[in-house]
Amino acid sequence: MSFSIEVRFLGGLTPSQQEIFDIAACRWQKIITGELPRVQLANGEIIDDVRIDAQGTNIDGASGILGQAGPTQLRAGSFLPATGIMRFDSADLARLEAENSLKDVIIHEMGHVLGFGTLWSSQFLNLITGEGTENPQFTGENAINEYKTLANNTELDTVPLANTGGEGTRDGHWRELVFDNELMTGFIDNEDNPISKMSIGAFQDMGYQVDYKAADAYELPDPTLLSLKELNANNQCKMCSKKILRCDPIILSESALID
Repeated sequence: MSFSIEVRFLGGLTPSQQEIFDIAACRWQKIITGELPRVQLANGEIIDDVRIDAQGTNIDGASGILGQAGPTQLRAGSFLPATGIMRFDSADLARLEAENSLKDVIIHEMGHVLGFGTLWSSQFLNLITGEGTENPQFTGENAINEYKTLANNTELDTVPLANTGGEGTRDGHWRELVFDNELMTGFIDNEDNPISKMSIGAFQDMGYQVDYKAADAYELPDPTLLSLKELNANNQCKMCSKKILRCDPIILSESALID
């Protein structure tokens, strides 16, 4: 058996939008390969790996609050998610789909449900230093090794994290003005948004079994050209900014583990 993500649709999503959620789940299932211990929830439901509740709903219209995404229940010990939520404003879903951005946004947000940026704090996995400062850094060994390879610099000992943007962007993404179009920065690019081996390394640092062969081709951008780039607030809103609400996950008891 392999890692599985069950997407439970709770309404408000068109068939084409549901298909995009399924595509996103398949993408992460190629990256994360090892099964997690099954858990039994308080209502008796058994979760095999991760279940995500997905929903479209009316919030405040296009370009307002995009929605809410994150893990909701965590396994004891590993802090890896058992359940999560992805709830989005229906008007924004339609807008992003019309702009051909929805697939990248859903893959990106599903990464947050799996713990990228949402479980790095000292409260959970302790994979960040300088949180809330002007220079937050990711400290996981596997991501750092991939960053060293990308930069051709063996002296690097951390990975720069986002130090701009709203509460939903800072500290929980790779730094845009270093990594540019990598999918797990806080800004979406209009063309390719690859998932690098560095991002896959971060999931290994979180405790997942991963397959680096599932990474997309990615190279660091020219820093001179990147220094001239103007961060587009509208593109930030397509990803995380303050318009994505996060969750306060609960930690299941050890007795919930059944494997």
